[in-house]
Amino acid sequence: MDKQNVEVLGEITAKFYDQTTLYKWQKLFNKFISAFRKQWPRMMRMYQLGELIMVDKHTNVICDAGFNAVCRRLANDITYSGIINYMLLGTGAGSAAATDTQLITEAYRNAVASGTASGRIAFLMAYFTETEIDGTFTEFGNVIDGEAGADTGLIWSHLAGLNWVKTNTMALVVDCQYSFASV
Repeated sequence: MDKQNVEVLGEITAKFYDQTTLYKWQKLFNKFISAFRKQWPRMMRMYQLGELIMVDKHTNVICDAGFNAVCRRLANDITYSGIINYMLLGTGAGSAAATDTQLITEAYRNAVASGTASGRIAFLMAYFTETEIDGTFTEFGNVIDGEAGADTGLIWSHLAGLNWVKTNTMALVVDCQYSFASV
């Protein structure tokens, strides 16, 4: 019997936008959209972005905890939904490993604003607006079945060793692409 392996590739793209380039009406529109973020996170797709000032791309580690949740769903165990619902920013020092169960030091999280799939590829997106968080972030991750509080949910992916500097005049948009392939 031929044995097939399945490979998952996680590609993370961070895009930093200068919000000072927006018109006043665009800033007001963003405040309106942000007011409904908790009830309807997908509304963030209408968020007005300024001038793109930096793009940073990486591949990341897919963690065993996330694989465990997906395997359970495949076996009709409904303990976990299998849905990645939060994106995380962290400030910890160290490296990412498949055995990680959370970020080294989680600093902030936001709900996934957009999620779609095409064939064997899942696309997820999160927004971190200019006024909600600023700082230097050294790690990123996302979780399955997370809640609003830090260190909740099953970590799906972890990326460490970053140097993402976000100011209070920037919006950060993080795109995640997860590709599944038989090898």
